[in-house]
Amino acid sequence: MSSTTDHGNYQQRVAQVREHLELSQDKMARQLGLSLRAYANYERGERAIPVELLRSLYEQFAVDPVWLLTGDGNMIFDRDVRYRLDQKTLDNVLMAVERIEQRLPVPLDAKKKARLVGLLYEQCQLLGDSADDILKDSRIGRLTRTFR
Repeated sequence: MSSTTDHGNYQQRVAQVREHLELSQDKMARQLGLSLRAYANYERGERAIPVELLRSLYEQFAVDPVWLLTGDGNMIFDRDVRYRLDQKTLDNVLMAVERIEQRLPVPLDAKKKARLVGLLYEQCQLLGDSADDILKDSRIGRLTRTFR
């Protein structure tokens, strides 16, 4: 979508996103993990839009939260901007994966290794933690057991 100067209701922009994606209210609600009633209340302006909904719209559909709230800019982010790699984080994740592989009886095949790199990188980006901090998390221990 192109730039707009419409500073109207942000609830109307939630409906615009759904229409742009050609989804019914029910399907949009399910994709966002909401009940139909809760989602419809957001579109009608009967409920304030929580940060979690902004995050879900961004993560699942690349909707610009600033556009959603103000009407300024573009509805959908350029995917290149959203997925630009942070080289330092990627390097740390790769070193962490090497340490994980050293604990395994057999090295990971390329597909599993790529999947693990992707999962760890995403966690670093979402949580703002370093790869080492994330590896200390007990969930990672469970995750790495699935790669054995």
